[in-house]
Parts: sequence; structure tokens; C-alpha cells
Amino acid sequence: MRGKSRVNKIIMQKVIEYCEQIEDILQEFGSTFEAFDSNKAVQLSVGMCIVQIGELTTRLSDEFKANHSDIPWRKIKDMRNMYVHDYENVKTEKVWVTLMEDVPELKAQLEKILEAEGGLDDSQI
Repeated sequence: MRGKSRVNKIIMQKVIEYCEQIEDILQEFGSTFEAFDSNKAVQLSVGMCIVQIGELTTRLSDEFKANHSDIPWRKIKDMRNMYVHDYENVKTEKVWVTLMEDVPELKAQLEKILEAEGGLDDSQI
């Protein structure tokens, strides 16, 4: 069990880091929908972060996801799949909502879980 817990913590930390990268990208290149909608490089950059978040969450243990069923794991995976398999149909309006609402919420939830579980120290990395 300790091994799964350690892996889950590492994955949570990586997801948090991708959430922070999204924040940094939007802060650097403009955090308005108009700026996002008109900048393909920003869309592609945050899209890669979304893909990585979706991929990482599939590696969390089933038990962990069941214990934290308030997090929409399926929707996270669906967003990743849309970017990977159906990119030409990605709607910037939908992505914007994800970036402004869902990503910060996911980050906050994972930070809270990680803190409650004692965090992640250097020896666990």
C-alpha cells in the first residue's frame, strides 16, 4: 500500500506542476479570452499541459480515485482524449472555461489531498 500512496503523491505533484504551468503561460501571454483565442501558440502550450494532466490522472490508483470521487476523473480523461484524438474540433470557449475554472479547482483539490496525506518530501521523489 505504501508504494501506491507514494506513486499517487508523485502523480498529484506532477499534475499540480502542470496546473501551475498553465497559470504561468496565461499570465505571461494574457489572461483574457480574446488573447487566448487569438494566440495559437498559447492554445497549443496549454493543450499539451491538459494532455499531460489527463495522462497522469489515468496513472492514479483506482482506490485513490474512488476515495476522491468528487474529482471528475472521467471528464479529465475525456478532455485529454479530445486533444489527442479530435484536436481539430476543440472549441476554444470550452477550453477557456476549463482553464479558468476546472484547472484551478483541480489544483486546489490535489493540494488539499496532498497536504492531508503529509505532503511529498524529497525522499519520496
